[in-house]
Formats: sequence, structure tokens, C-alpha cells
Amino acid sequence: MASSGCPLRAEAKPTNDGCPMRSANGEVLNPRNMMPEMPQTPAATQSMDLKKDREVSSIPKTGEAGNWVYPSPQQFYHALLRKNKEAEAEAMDDVVYAHNVTNERSWKAVLDWEKLHSKSCPTPSLLRFVGRQKDLSWGGWWSKQLSYRGVPFDRHDWFVDRCGQRTVRYVIDYYDDIKAGDAEDLQITVEARPAIDTTGDFLDRLRRPGWQLKRMWTAFFGGGGKGQ
Repeated sequence: MASSGCPLRAEAKPTNDGCPMRSANGEVLNPRNMMPEMPQTPAATQSMDLKKDREVSSIPKTGEAGNWVYPSPQQFYHALLRKNKEAEAEAMDDVVYAHNVTNERSWKAVLDWEKLHSKSCPTPSLLRFVGRQKDLSWGGWWSKQLSYRGVPFDRHDWFVDRCGQRTVRYVIDYYDDIKAGDAEDLQITVEARPAIDTTGDFLDRLRRPGWQLKRMWTAFFGGGGKGQ
């Protein structure tokens, strides 16, 4: 516990008590994505200059007039270093492109679900998200047992604001998939669905039986590259 009384736990949920959220090593975290602000300056290990331009997404940001903004190649490079992942400066443009396209697919998949509530909420928005790569979802577990895709290479939980009525958690699994059939040839399948946190979420799952059939089909035969 810090002297200010603010906890230093990265796992804590965002609060409104005025205390900045911090990681275990003291970094101030953005409660929207549980990440610190990534710098736009070159890293010591960098072999070349990287672009600093940031692309605006199509995803509305809850509580703000604009949309979420994707990180620049320079910021993405720092983010990979922070996570102790392999970072090749020469590949950053392609990596960021794949990241952005995949997130756009994720939002499209979320909107397909939110159409069930379009009359009461025509404009859902993304409040926050968190990466949960180490937490295998039930869908990921079943894929591991039965599908050629194996386990997802990543998982996110997205918290979607339904026009102030409630916040809905979506579980999104990302699979390396040689049979994805996506137009960009990224060979990535995106599988998004509302977490069953409430009875309403469970009923939403039942209201889209075609989604479950498509999910099973792509798990065995491929073709899930456009998100589902």
C-alpha cells in the first residue's frame, strides 16, 4: 500500500476515488486498458525509426465525443518490449496493421450481437478492455479439445456500454487459423460473444442459434476470418 493510500495492484478494477492505478512496478496505468501510456521516442534496442502516426478506429469511446485511437508503430514497439515479447522494428507496420484490422473485426462481431438491442440502444460504445491471454475461456478450452485451431493465441474481455443502461462484458478469442479465409489473408479468426454474467446474457445467446452453428462449423472446417 502506497503512502497515499492508493493500492498498487494492476488487477484492481477502475475506481473513481481519485487514486491512479499502478502496476506492480509503480507504472501509472490507464484504467481503460490497464496499460501505461507508451512513449513515442525510439527505444535503445531499436534498429530503425518507426512511424508515430496513430489511426482512429471506428469504435466509439464511452464518455467521449470521439473514437478509440490505435497505437502508433513506435508505441506498439514499446508495448511489445514491456511484455517481453519479440519486437522487430522492420515488421512494426505490418504488425500494427494486423492489430488494427483484428480489432475492427472484433467490434463488428460485438455489433452483430448488439443488434439484438438496437431499439433500446442504437449506439453502443466501448468503455474499456483488458487482455487475458493466460485465462482460457470455455470456448478456448473446447477448441483445444476438438478443433484443429487449438487454443487461442490471445483473449480480450471488452466492456461495452449499452447507452448507459448497463455494461456488458464480451469475451473475444483470437485464433491462428490457416483456414480463416479472411480478405486480408491474416489467417486469424475472431470469436466474440457476450459473457454469461446475467440471465439476459444467457438469453441473448439463445436468441442467436445460427451463431452457435456457425461457431461449430468454423471450428471444424474453417472460414471464420471475418469475425463471428
